[in-house]
Amino acid sequence: MSDDSFGFSDTRKARLQKIAAFNPRKDLGTEALEQVDKAGDALGFVPREIPAKAPTRRRKAIGPTVAINMRVPEAIADVFINYCEQNRLSYWEGVADLMQKAGVST
Repeated sequence: MSDDSFGFSDTRKARLQKIAAFNPRKDLGTEALEQVDKAGDALGFVPREIPAKAPTRRRKAIGPTVAINMRVPEAIADVFINYCEQNRLSYWEGVADLMQKAGVST
C-alpha cells in the first residue's frame, strides 16, 4: 500500500518545491517605506499605528461617592453631555458646576 492512496502526491510535491523556492525580500529600508507612506497619504490613507499614549490626567480625590441614576429626556441629556464635554467636566463636576451657578449650596 502506498502513502498516497488518493493520487495527490504529485500536487503535494509541486507545492513543497514552490514553497522551498520562495525567498522573502530583505529589509527594504526606511527610504522605501517613506515612499510608500507618501503614496498612501496622496491617496487618502491614514496610518493605522497605535497613536502615542495620551498623558494620563490626575484624578481628583473626591471622597466617598453615591451612585445616582435618573431618567431624563434625550434633549436634556444631550445638552448636559455637550456642556460637560465642552467644559471638560465629568458628569458629577457638571452637576456641581450647574448647582453652583444656580446658587444651590453644596
